[in-house]
Amino acid sequence: MKRYLKWSIWAYLILLIFEGALRKWVFPGAQEALLIVRDPLVMLIYALALGCGIVPRTKFMLVLGVLIVGSFMWSFLAGQSNIFVTLYGLRTNYLHVPLIWIMAEALDREDVERIGTFVLLVGIPMTILMVMQFRAPSNAYINRGVGSEEGGQLAGAAGRIRPPGFFAFITGPTVFFPLAAVYFLHQAVQNRRLIWPLLICAGGCIAIALPVSISRGTMLLAGAAGGVYILGLARLGVINASVVRFAVTAVVLLVGLSFLPVFSEARDVFMSRWNTAAAESQGDAWGSLATRVLSGFSEPFISAFNAPFFGHGIGVGSNVGARLLHGRLGFLLAENEFDKIFLELGPLLGGLFIALRFGISIYLFLIAIRALVKNRDPLPLGLWAACVPAILLHQWAPPTFLGFAVFGGGLVMASVNYVDDEEEEDELDEEDEDDEDADEEDEIEDDEEIDAPLSPLEQHRRRMRGL
Repeated sequence: MKRYLKWSIWAYLILLIFEGALRKWVFPGAQEALLIVRDPLVMLIYALALGCGIVPRTKFMLVLGVLIVGSFMWSFLAGQSNIFVTLYGLRTNYLHVPLIWIMAEALDREDVERIGTFVLLVGIPMTILMVMQFRAPSNAYINRGVGSEEGGQLAGAAGRIRPPGFFAFITGPTVFFPLAAVYFLHQAVQNRRLIWPLLICAGGCIAIALPVSISRGTMLLAGAAGGVYILGLARLGVINASVVRFAVTAVVLLVGLSFLPVFSEARDVFMSRWNTAAAESQGDAWGSLATRVLSGFSEPFISAFNAPFFGHGIGVGSNVGARLLHGRLGFLLAENEFDKIFLELGPLLGGLFIALRFGISIYLFLIAIRALVKNRDPLPLGLWAACVPAILLHQWAPPTFLGFAVFGGGLVMASVNYVDDEEEEDELDEEDEDDEDADEEDEIEDDEEIDAPLSPLEQHRRRMRGL
């Protein structure tokens, strides 16, 4: 049954990457239903986990249970009577969180490495599609939004849209490419699984996709995740032939990419977007980014003071809640995630939910640091850096952010489930013992056959053979 559990986790990842394509191009009429297409799958994962005896035993699950009950009660005390809005809010905040601990029990380090190879391979066609979207008009078919909506993508700069690739919106590349960058560095300098030309192709695609995205967030988050992984290597003092070869190859690759028309064009458009943002903030683009990030932590305290004690009801601040309550999409409460949490759940319950997300982030960080110090392994720390923005800062109402938050957290925990050589030897010894037992049983059967009285026909045959 554990095999089916692993297959279901793989199916979750595949849907996470390609559900946007289903909503945009394959089944545009069912885009609202596909918004929760992974929910039945995650319920199946939980059922299979129970069948395997996997039950998360952690205090985080206790806090999660308190939040589920409290959020349900708070919504009715707040006067929010639309049960579908409440259920959608409960689903968004809590349904997928236990997947982190299920993955930690169901997967091992080999599974995490295989997932990394898959991510790198998917990044190649993802980048090709993003280049096509980057060069196509905003009303082109490949640039349609969910439900085949024309002009459904965010504008970037110089008349270009921010290409989402297979995802529904640019939010997808924002969380996908930091993960791909970490896996690329890991395979390039420590544990290469792809053949070298294919790995170089994957790295080149990442380098092209970042400026093509015209997204400052995608560029900076991927750079930060890769930087954390490199810092982990530096902490270990890992300087070997693979690192030197990678550094030389990276320089040659970047120089070669600079001569590609699409790379130079994407770089110019990205810098145009950067300069526009700088102009909007009196010439300080970095300052505007810092202010944007810091305000995400400071402004929610104002919302906490202004929010009703019971809030406005869980799910009200999501786009789905706006559609169900008022028949239109939009942010009814706030666009910032922490603001939305306080306004939906109130200061008490909202503060507890934010504390849960901080607690998960810190818990994963401690696991990653322990792996770095004790096992000299920088991969968990790099994976943590790739997923922690989705866990802490991004809204969980968009299904892509939610999916990468929980799946990335699960990868961090599963990455420290090392396949022990001694365990493999024990398994081989057990197999040898089973073989020896089988041989002994065969010998006993042979002896029994020898000791058994021979029939007259068998005696005649043996005399003819000289026995």
